[in-house]
Amino acid sequence: VSTKFLVHTYGKHMFTCKIVCEYKKKLICGIDIESGNPPDEPRNVSCIQYGTDGHPICTWDKGRLTYINTTYVIQ
Repeated sequence: VSTKFLVHTYGKHMFTCKIVCEYKKKLICGIDIESGNPPDEPRNVSCIQYGTDGHPICTWDKGRLTYINTTYVIQ
């Protein structure tokens, strides 16, 4: 069995596949899908470090909202 569906809203969605056997529903499988925007490339990156042993503190413009967990790494 296969199916296609469109996801029209951002966020996390859970889909399940069940069978009905003798008036009972049984879970066969499921999937969680997160939908959103791909992250924009960070802009206006600025870092400052106080002293030679200090940890750098950085800020940047992340761009548009992604609606999904997004991790940024500065290298």
